[in-house]
Amino acid sequence: MLNIWHQNLMLCFTPEQFVSFQNFTKDLDFDDRNFPFPDGSKRVVLCTPNRDINLVFTEEEWSDFNIAMLEASYLLDAYNLIYSSR
Repeated sequence: MLNIWHQNLMLCFTPEQFVSFQNFTKDLDFDDRNFPFPDGSKRVVLCTPNRDINLVFTEEEWSDFNIAMLEASYLLDAYNLIYSSR
């Protein structure tokens, strides 16, 4: 199980779910997907399978989130190398 923790958000994935989610999010461009919120900030909204729950990110949060996903991907690769050689 992989856990991605970022501020008040914690996502839990199997390795396969993580790879799928990362492939989906890494190609999303903030500038193409953002829209203004009532507070004047621009944010990206990621819909979840539960239509009542969505993830919302400012540009800085989106960047931090994608960096965390990339770091998790590197760790997953390292774990796979370690455990596949046993």
